Amino acid sequence: MKLRAQEGQAMVEATVMFGVIVSLFLGTWYLGKFHDIQATTIQAARYAAWERTVSTTATMSNTTLQNQARARLFTWNTNAFKQSDGLRNGDSWTTQSANWKDHSGAKRLIEKPDSVTIQTSIGPLAGKATAAITKGLGVLGKLDGITGGESLPAGGTATGAVQVKLANVSSLPAPLNKLDLTLRESNSLVLDSWDASGSRQAALRTRPFTVAGPITRLNGVIAPLTWALSWIEPAFNDLHLGQVCSDVVPADRFIRTRDTRSNNLPVYRGGGACER
Repeated sequence: MKLRAQEGQAMVEATVMFGVIVSLFLGTWYLGKFHDIQATTIQAARYAAWERTVSTTATMSNTTLQNQARARLFTWNTNAFKQSDGLRNGDSWTTQSANWKDHSGAKRLIEKPDSVTIQTSIGPLAGKATAAITKGLGVLGKLDGITGGESLPAGGTATGAVQVKLANVSSLPAPLNKLDLTLRESNSLVLDSWDASGSRQAALRTRPFTVAGPITRLNGVIAPLTWALSWIEPAFNDLHLGQVCSDVVPADRFIRTRDTRSNNLPVYRGGGACER
């Protein structure tokens, strides 16, 4: 009687285990596909944050940046990047990675460009101590003696946030057929508010930290004196207190070559080549 009661049990157990094994296999397979899409999502977040450090929303809106990232990162673009690159709402994907399709190869895991959304922002650095330092630098930046009247670029952080909505695969067994997954990644870059945009700004911003920097304004006062002393010693013509020469090599440190065209560095010969 006991043996008859156990007839067919092995077949039921095998059927149940077969379903579990298939689900685990498909789950592992799709986990690799989702991870591959997530790697591109991370790259898109870095791309968006970097672009926001060099372009404001006035010169490149979030919509333009979003459309460009869709075309450049989520499709296989074999052409050179152009300013007109972009995939807008309603556009179709071009060639994509075959790994971004379901097991049948017919359904895309990212259905349309609308499934990829990007937002960027510029905000202050986190932390009370950082906020106090930033505020202090902002005050110093307004002083003519620190920056020579040059306004400092905005500091803080540039952040790019990317969301990728993944399509459900109805042909998968439950509960894998209704995951409703959305990948979210963000990346932030710290902006350098003391970054100089040229030799003039570099000179004006480094001058206050030189020994003669604080007495720069005396140049106008002592000009008649240096002019009179230059009759005795011509070197006084080159006396410019607090003068900073960016990318200028002193004459006694400059090695000339036979080919004068290779001398691509200016030589210090007085105040003409330097910022005051």
